[in-house]
Amino acid sequence: MDICIGGILNGKVRKNNENCFRTGNPHTHDVVEYQKQYFHLKGKLLSFWVCNELNFQEAARIAESFLEKNKDF
Repeated sequence: MDICIGGILNGKVRKNNENCFRTGNPHTHDVVEYQKQYFHLKGKLLSFWVCNELNFQEAARIAESFLEKNKDF
């Protein structure tokens, strides 16, 4: 899926072969780091970009909600 969870890119898809990336907010000069995380959801292994401000439980809950909204996955 490669959907960003949290931060300024929340909900955006980012295709990237890296393990992490950083992005900035031009309005506040804040920098947000995203780590590639994999979740086993509904029998599938799906990848997401998780903002470093979220803990694993929060990220898993949000990933599940993205999956519920996108029944095609």
